[in-house]
Amino acid sequence: MTATAHDGARPGEPLACLEIPYDLRFTDTVQAWLAGLVGLAGGSRRETASLHLALDETLTFLINAYPDAEPWERMRLAFALPEDGLAEVAVSNAGPPVHLDRIPRYDPQSPAEADLNGLWYFLASEASDELVFENRGMEGWRAVIRKRLAEPAFAPRPPAKTAETGPAHQIVFTTRQAVPEDAAELVDLTYDTYRYSYPAEEFYHEDQLRQALARGEISSFVVEADGRIVGNSTFIISPGTPRCAYSCSLMVRRAFRQSRAIMHLIKAVEQALAEASLDVDLYYGTMVTTHTGSQKAGARVGFHPLCLLLAVGAPVDYRGMRVATSERESFLLCLRLAVPPALSTLYLPERHHVVMAALLGQIGFTGALSADEAVPAAATSALQVREDATEGSATVTVTRLGRDWAERLQRKIFGLKAKGIRTVVILIPAWQPVPPRLDAKLARLNAVLSGLKPVSAREYFLVYCALSGPMDFDRIRLLDPLAEALREHSRHLYDELVADAPE
Repeated sequence: MTATAHDGARPGEPLACLEIPYDLRFTDTVQAWLAGLVGLAGGSRRETASLHLALDETLTFLINAYPDAEPWERMRLAFALPEDGLAEVAVSNAGPPVHLDRIPRYDPQSPAEADLNGLWYFLASEASDELVFENRGMEGWRAVIRKRLAEPAFAPRPPAKTAETGPAHQIVFTTRQAVPEDAAELVDLTYDTYRYSYPAEEFYHEDQLRQALARGEISSFVVEADGRIVGNSTFIISPGTPRCAYSCSLMVRRAFRQSRAIMHLIKAVEQALAEASLDVDLYYGTMVTTHTGSQKAGARVGFHPLCLLLAVGAPVDYRGMRVATSERESFLLCLRLAVPPALSTLYLPERHHVVMAALLGQIGFTGALSADEAVPAAATSALQVREDATEGSATVTVTRLGRDWAERLQRKIFGLKAKGIRTVVILIPAWQPVPPRLDAKLARLNAVLSGLKPVSAREYFLVYCALSGPMDFDRIRLLDPLAEALREHSRHLYDELVADAPE
């Protein structure tokens, strides 16, 4: 919880602000804060009680409406005196939209049980002179409670000067770009956050990380408190795909996860993206789907979903250690374009056009989708394979489509699964007509389409996931409605794959 005050606030500007988690246990603290401010403004006991009631009912409604709020998310309350005699409390909120027309109208003259869900709104409205809900677009919603005071008595004054020492120590966060000398602290931060489950191996080896930072292959933004790194977010540029930057997970030390460190980190990343600080065509990240926290953080900086990576991760427990279980993790690939796509047409089977067109439109792709097919001109295919034995997954990229593509893939996937690989992600070029019967031939390899993955402004790949075990789509939790549509599309393809043939 954080609070700020501004003694010299101009009319209409907040006189004081308070931030709290989405937790009803903080309402008593809020009410004490409000009582002190209304008293300073000249409010009577009755006026203070009225504002107490209006704010309590409104906060209770907003907090209960957002049960899946992340621990780092905060509601912001601002107290202002926009004009003489008017007290205003505004609550900025990142919860679901507020539809006033759906709130039952409670009538105290003829109360009905069906209308009890609207009692809070009746009480808050009656206790205030005005209660409004404002849609602030990407900034969420804002509830504003206004009450006119009969005898306003607030006059701003500067703080008294004193020779005493300053205020009690407060945590001051600063952000900057990491330098090679930060490598040791970043290794410690990685362990504190993820134990041994972080996918970038360099972050467990100080020398490797120092060299990658010096070469510019890794670009990190860190948050410091009292001279110590407490948070980090990283972009990795792979030599194989130099036009895209992989945005790694947000790291925050466990002792600072309830603080504003993560918000400072998100702002640093957002600024880096806005300034196009890296010479790349796009940024992408893989978000977990067992909860929506990382998806929310990605959405805040303009990342949009385009692909599901099904069952590609080994399970982890809450401490970040591998566990022996068959439940594998799926990830949502989200991205933000740094430059407009240089492709006029993307090629993919027609049955996928509707779901992918919506996702592509959201990231800013304005080209056409085509279902044209063509027999590859080359006789032989070229494949590039990247294995991850720890995760039990592999990626096979078709860098050249040849007429033997299906046979080459079949042999390669068989060899990978014989080595214990559980899931194989197959990338097929989408900037040229696809081979005939692409879906049917990949279905024989237990592979279903799960989205698109760009690696540059000119190169977009179709993504198919070849699975070895059962796939539980119900475990995939998604924030974006278009991502949910993609999940259901992939579920339908999977159900077709595993359906028993009629006897």
